Amino acid sequence: MEGAILFTFFLGFLISILLLYLTTATFYLLALAVSYFVIKERMPGPSQPINCFAIIVPAHNEELLIGNLCQSLTQIEYPKDRFVIHIVADNCNDRTADICRQYPVRILERNDPDNAGKGQALSWSLQQFDLDAFDAVLIVDADNYVDAQILCELNQLINNGEVAIQCYNAVGNRDDSWFTELLFVSRTIGNELYHEAKYRLGLSSYLMGNGLCFQAALLKQKGWTAFSAGEDWEYYAQLIEDGIKIGFAAKAKVFHQESRSLNQATSQRLRWSSGRFKIARTLGLRLLAKGVKERAWQVADASLPLIFPNYSLQINLTVLGLGLAIFLPAGELKSIFFVAFVVLLGCQGLLFVSGSLIAGSPLKTFKAALFVPFFLIWKAVIDVLCISGLYRGNKWTRTRRH
Repeated sequence: MEGAILFTFFLGFLISILLLYLTTATFYLLALAVSYFVIKERMPGPSQPINCFAIIVPAHNEELLIGNLCQSLTQIEYPKDRFVIHIVADNCNDRTADICRQYPVRILERNDPDNAGKGQALSWSLQQFDLDAFDAVLIVDADNYVDAQILCELNQLINNGEVAIQCYNAVGNRDDSWFTELLFVSRTIGNELYHEAKYRLGLSSYLMGNGLCFQAALLKQKGWTAFSAGEDWEYYAQLIEDGIKIGFAAKAKVFHQESRSLNQATSQRLRWSSGRFKIARTLGLRLLAKGVKERAWQVADASLPLIFPNYSLQINLTVLGLGLAIFLPAGELKSIFFVAFVVLLGCQGLLFVSGSLIAGSPLKTFKAALFVPFFLIWKAVIDVLCISGLYRGNKWTRTRRH
């Protein structure tokens, strides 16, 4: 009898903590979504002066897609003498460099297998040309293509005083499968209802690893100093600690070719999740403590992307809370927990519906939504492997492309 009481007390306490955590995270997202619909877009910066951009593309064995990116970069509608494209052929043993030679780009070939990785490639590349010759640096992944107006949009934000900018990360192959359709909606929620909302509120976005733009003076002073599997999160946390806010360029778009299936995406998501959870443990709480201690509320807010669960993890944890509540004895407390978790699921579903409407083609989204349970189970397995430490893969492995 006493053991049952202790178990009920402990379980109720655990569920209460989980409910508080998820309620805070979910209503934070809802508040941002409401802000997106209520607050007008910020006025763009001046188009003059015309800043000079260095574009850096870290590429390791990217022969399949690098040509598409080079073509889109050379077709950017911006004065041709005001940007230079640098392809970092990083430890390549395929035709990446040969393909790039067909385009008006500079090729930086790096052979250092003992120091492999995107972070190392970025750090090395910044030392291979004169940063003083440029006003800003744009970093784009090799499996992307870019909007022709990307530099015009970034130029305005640079002229508006932004030091670090995150571009709009879009899915370039939405129609390939139900998986890419769901990711398109998820990215729409992230870009519009999160990043753009924060930018309108004057808060910091976070870095997403692709479509990163920095004033050249920042990189000349700081360099690239993040080398973990979650190098984007790591560099983001460093910038926030240095007092640098991340702006967001909603009209400066990079289009990523997403994996078509769960099988294709698994290795990539394991690597991303592992890197993020590691940075969350080491830097997330530290940033929050710094913000609270110094009453620097923008710093405290900037810690939340590291501390709060991402959208799919929020839903999975809410379902977990519902499942745990089943083991409580019948009574008022159990009913309160059930109602609270159901309300949270409803709020999370409302975010998905909002993202679907913004993304357009709601019928396609509805069909893809039938596969959401499979997606959430897959994502739950990945998160459990990474949070528990069972997955410890720090080595980069290629995501299958098509």
